[in-house]
Amino acid sequence: MSYKELNVYQRAYKVAIDLHLFLLNSKESKVIPQHASELRRHSREILANIAEGFYQKSPKAKRLFNYRAKDAANKVAMDLDFLLDTKAIPADECDYFQNEYNACAAQLYKLNQSILNKEIEKETEEVQEKEAVMA
Repeated sequence: MSYKELNVYQRAYKVAIDLHLFLLNSKESKVIPQHASELRRHSREILANIAEGFYQKSPKAKRLFNYRAKDAANKVAMDLDFLLDTKAIPADECDYFQNEYNACAAQLYKLNQSILNKEIEKETEEVQEKEAVMA
């Protein structure tokens, strides 16, 4: 299995492409180049952190990279709020991107909870095995 098979990666990749193309091609967008560049960078940062976290051996390291990806998704959402409020991006486009990035952040949170739960289960099993040996 590869990070590309993760649902959250696929969703984040699709919305990053959609955002990139929107910023390049939309006649409705009034996003200044610096903000557009930042949005594209943050959207790619999500992907990079998911990919890097996938190959970490330690559950703690996996969670760290997923938290970084979630933070980048939240940065994109915050930037989109700003662009909407300054009327630099149409509301319908903003809603689509907001919903997708919020969904990615929620998926990353669930992924981290799953990793944490597996870590706790493993630690519990190890303790039980030690207790069984000592008994």
